[in-house]
Amino acid sequence: MENTHKKKKPWFGFTEDVIFGEIMSDKNFCKHVLQGLVPEIEIRDIHYLQKQRKIADPEHPKQKAVILDILVEDVDGNLYDFEMQRADKKDLGWRMRYYASKMDQRYTLKKGSTYRNLKCCYVIFLCMFDPQGRHRIKSSYHLYEDSDKTDRLNDGLTKIIINAKGIPNDENQVTLNLVKLMNDEPVQDDPYFEEAQAKIKEFNEDPEWSDYIMDYEEKILEREQDAREEGLIKGREEGKEEGFKEGIVYGIHNLITIMRDYGENNQRILQRLKQKYGSDFTDEQLENFLKQN
Repeated sequence: MENTHKKKKPWFGFTEDVIFGEIMSDKNFCKHVLQGLVPEIEIRDIHYLQKQRKIADPEHPKQKAVILDILVEDVDGNLYDFEMQRADKKDLGWRMRYYASKMDQRYTLKKGSTYRNLKCCYVIFLCMFDPQGRHRIKSSYHLYEDSDKTDRLNDGLTKIIINAKGIPNDENQVTLNLVKLMNDEPVQDDPYFEEAQAKIKEFNEDPEWSDYIMDYEEKILEREQDAREEGLIKGREEGKEEGFKEGIVYGIHNLITIMRDYGENNQRILQRLKQKYGSDFTDEQLENFLKQN
C-alpha cells in the first residue's frame, strides 16, 4: 500500500542561522530590539548594519579572526555586536572579551584620536541555554573594583547575555518579547515583533525557501556525520590519531563542497568550520582547507 503520509517539515525559527540573519538585518526591528536591551542609551538611528562581518588583521595572519553575526553602528558611533549561541561551549566570557577586542581594533579609534574619543561598545550574546545557571534572562557585565562594586571603571564596554531559558523578573517588555521569539512563542501587541513573526512564517510557508533550508541543514548534518564516521574508521584502521585527523579532513572538504553548492560564501563556510572543528584545527589550517578546496 502506498504511504500517503507526508513527512512533516521542521519549523525554522528565529534562532536558525539564516533566519536570524534575515530578521536582525532589518533596520527597524534591530533598532527596536537594541533600544530595549540598552535603554540607558538613546539610539537615535542606525546608519550601518552588516551580517556575517569578518574581522581579521592582515598584518598578523596567525591571529585568530572573528566573524560577527550582526554588527551595528548607530549614528553616534556606538557599536553593537549580536551573536546567536545555540550550544554551550563554556567559553562565553573569553569569547566576548576577544570579540570586543577585535571590534576595538578595527572600528573604535582612528589615528590621531585620543582614548576619550572611544565610543561605547556592546557585545550581546543571545543564548539558548543558561550559561551562568542563575536563571536570569538578562545579565549585564561591566568592570568594577573587586572589593567595592560601587567603584566602576568606565571603559565604555558592556557585555550582555540574554538567557532564553531564564525566569522573568524585572526585564522590560522588549527583552521578554525577544526571549519569546527565541523560544518560538507568540508575541502580541508589539508591531515590530509581530512583523518579524510574520516574516518567519512566510519563510517557512514558502516551499522553495523552507526546502532550501531543510535540505541545506540535512546535507550539512550528513556531511558532518560522514566526517566523524570516516575519522573513526581511519583511526581504527591505522591505530593512531593521525588516521582520525585524516578522516576529519576528508569530511571537512566534503562539507566545504556542499556549502559552496548551496551558494554559501567563504566567510559563512569558515565560520561553520571554526564552530565544528576549531578544537581540532587552528584557524590557519581551516583557512588552508578552504583555499585548497
